[in-house]
Amino acid sequence: MAVFQKSPSSRAEGGCLCLAAERRRCAAATTLFAGEDAPAPTDRRGSDDDGARLGSVESNQRLRKIGEGAFGAVSKARPSKFIFFHASSSCWRRPTGGGAAEALSRGSQDPVILLPDPPLSSLVVAIKSSRDGGGAALLLREATLLAACRGNPGVVRLLEVVRGSGMNDDLHLVLEYVGPSLHDPGNVLVGEQGRRLKICDLGLARSAAAPPPDEQQVDGTVGYIAPEVLLREDCGAPVDMWALGCIMAELVMGQSLFPEEDLCQQLIAIIDLLGIPDDVSLMPLGIDARAPSKLREKVPEERLSAAGFDVLHGLLQYDPKDRLTAAVALQMPRFAVAPMDD
Repeated sequence: MAVFQKSPSSRAEGGCLCLAAERRRCAAATTLFAGEDAPAPTDRRGSDDDGARLGSVESNQRLRKIGEGAFGAVSKARPSKFIFFHASSSCWRRPTGGGAAEALSRGSQDPVILLPDPPLSSLVVAIKSSRDGGGAALLLREATLLAACRGNPGVVRLLEVVRGSGMNDDLHLVLEYVGPSLHDPGNVLVGEQGRRLKICDLGLARSAAAPPPDEQQVDGTVGYIAPEVLLREDCGAPVDMWALGCIMAELVMGQSLFPEEDLCQQLIAIIDLLGIPDDVSLMPLGIDARAPSKLREKVPEERLSAAGFDVLHGLLQYDPKDRLTAAVALQMPRFAVAPMDD
């Protein structure tokens, strides 16, 4: 996913000074995905006056590292204490200090499953940690966005926000464990059961309804950034459809459609592949209106059927107004379900 995001003018602006405000947003997000009656985490160390209380990462036994990037690392872990699963909110919560009975008496009317200590061997979670304990404000921002996506089957579930073991402000996100990633891109997970795909990283996301920031810079993973983002134009939901098209082509071909590491070179590669004439791209590349698209040559029919290519072609439209929406794409023949025989 590629977005515009305002760059902090200083380390303080992007870090410690905005952490309290981010915590308040996170507390609101916790209410959103946990429900107001969910038992609160027991660890009140470092609580703010606003009442935001966070558990400890030590309540989870880390098993092994399953991913690492520029921001930090993700580990597979197993909870080491009693936890609750609220069926209606798909949220995990730990009991209060008085034990399971007190926690249950405080809880909501939702169906609750009490998992034993030690937990079931199949119960695992994923823990996202920032590098060297920094980036707490960014993690809380991501927690808020994940909470806003609660109920979306295509986005990984946020289970809890916890503190680290030190006395600084390092934080960790406890997420549902889905399965391995596609590696490139690494923010798309493949479920171990059902092989369903889920997005696991909203670190650079922002609401399409939010006003654009005063200062704009290109953020996103090179190779999946839509042309309008590269041109620093207004962008919205179509940028995600472009990224989906890039992922689709990569799944079919086994390699990135746009492997260029330089943003300018990536834009040139997009224009050349799609045959965008100079009077449209406003770039002197010697491409006229008669130049054909090379997309079908890049993704041949032996790798992708005609129906599948119609979807790919619709997703990779240069003009975002011409790009497929998710709703329209799902109505295309490629996704039609054959009727069952009586």
